Amino acid sequence: MVNLLSIASVLSTVGSVLLAILVLLIMITVHEFGHYIVGKIFKFKINEFAIGMGPAIFKKENKETGEVFSIRALPLGGFCAFEGEDENSDNPNAFNNKAPWKRILVLIAGATMNLIIGVLVLVLSVGIYGQISIKTYDIRPDTSPIYAGYSLENDDLITKIEGKTIFMATDVVDALKGKKQGDVVTVAVTDKSGNKTERKVRLRNDVNSENLTDVFSAFTAIGVSTIEEIEEISNGSNFLVGDLILRVNSADNYDDCQRIFNLSELVEYAKTVKLGDTLGVYVIRNNGDKPYLVETRIETDFNALTDSEILNAIGIKSNKLYLKYQTENVKFGFFETISRGVKYSVTVAGTIFTTLGELLTGKLGIEAVGGPITTISVTSEAIREGGFNFFLEMLGFIGVNLAVFNLLPIPALDGSRVVFTAIEWIRKKPVNRKVEGIIHAVGLMVLLGFCILVDLLQIF
Repeated sequence: MVNLLSIASVLSTVGSVLLAILVLLIMITVHEFGHYIVGKIFKFKINEFAIGMGPAIFKKENKETGEVFSIRALPLGGFCAFEGEDENSDNPNAFNNKAPWKRILVLIAGATMNLIIGVLVLVLSVGIYGQISIKTYDIRPDTSPIYAGYSLENDDLITKIEGKTIFMATDVVDALKGKKQGDVVTVAVTDKSGNKTERKVRLRNDVNSENLTDVFSAFTAIGVSTIEEIEEISNGSNFLVGDLILRVNSADNYDDCQRIFNLSELVEYAKTVKLGDTLGVYVIRNNGDKPYLVETRIETDFNALTDSEILNAIGIKSNKLYLKYQTENVKFGFFETISRGVKYSVTVAGTIFTTLGELLTGKLGIEAVGGPITTISVTSEAIREGGFNFFLEMLGFIGVNLAVFNLLPIPALDGSRVVFTAIEWIRKKPVNRKVEGIIHAVGLMVLLGFCILVDLLQIF
C-alpha cells in the first residue's frame, strides 16, 4: 500500500509539473501567435513559427509562402521569425522594411493576445469556480473596551477595505499600509449568515509592511490570529516537527487555558513556571483534531536566559508563524463576474509594477522573485493543491504577467523594440541596426542570467 501511495504521489507531482509547463507553453504560443496573425494581416514575410525551443522534432513547410511551422524539443519557449527582423533585407515585406506603425502593431500584438486571453481565462475562472476571497475564521479576542463593536467576526468574508476591492493578501496590505494602531477603517464583509454589511474596525497595531509580501502586520491589525509551527526541535525535545502550538496548560479546563499566538508569549509564560515544575503546552499534532498535551520539566532558571535559549531549553529550535485565515470561492452574477474578472486582471497587472518598483528601490529582495524553474514549481504546486480551478487561475495570472512584462522597455523585450521603432518613426531614420542588435543581444544575456540567478536563489 505504501508503495502504491508513493507511486500515486509521484505521478500526481509529475502530472502537475507537466500541466505547469503546459501553462507556460500555452501563453508563450499565444504570445507568438499574436505577432504572427498581425504580421500576416500586414503581409510581413514570416520565415518560421515555432512552438518550443531547441532542435526541431517536427517541421512542415508551406510551399507557396515558404513559411515553416515547427515543434521543438524544449517546451519552454517559442518564436515567430520574421524576415529581416535583426538584419537588413532586400525583401519589401521584410520586418524592418515595413512602416514603423505596422511594426509597432506587430510588436505589441503578442502582449495584447496574452492580455486578452489572460483576462478571458480569469473571467471564466470566476464564472465557473467563483472568486477566491479572504475569509476570517479566528479573530483574536481582545477584552479592551476600545475594540468593543470595532472588530471583525469569525467567518467574515472580506470584500472591501476602505472602499478598495480585496482579491489577494497583497490588496489588504495596499489598503492599510501606513495606518496606525487605533485607526478605524471600514471593512465591507459578507457575514456567516450571507448578509452583506460594513464593519468599523479599530486596528490592533501599526501597519508597517516593508513590501507587498510582508502581510503580517496588515492582517494582525484587523485582528486575524497567528499560530506557530515548530520547524526544528532541540535535542531531547518532547515536541515533534510540525506541531502547531495552541495553548499553555494554565488552567484546569482547556478552554480557560491561555492561548499562544506567538512564541514570545510562550517565553513569557515559561518564565512564570517554577524550577522543577512542568510546563504543559497543547499542540495540534499530525493534523489531528484534538489538542495534544506536551509536557517539559523545567530544570533551568529561565530568568537568566535569553528568549532563544529558553525556547531551546523547552525543545524548540526554530519555528514558522502562520496567519489564521482562509480563502473561499465566491460566485457572483453574470455582469459582476465579468467586472470582477477584469478588475482582478488590473490588480494583477498593478502588482507587477509595484513589485518592480520595490525591487528597484530595495524594499523587496531579489530572492522574492523567480525565473522559469520557480514559475513551474509554484504553478505545479498550485495546480496540485487546487486542481483545474488553479490551472485556470495560473493560466490567467501568467498571461497578464507576460503581457505587462513584455511591454517594459527592457532590451530584448518587445517593449524595447517598440521604443527603437518609435525613435526611428520620429527621426525618419533607424538607429544603427548593428548597435540595436548588440543592445538586444546583451539585454537577452542579462535577462537569461537574471532568470538563472533568481532560480538558483530560490533553490538554495
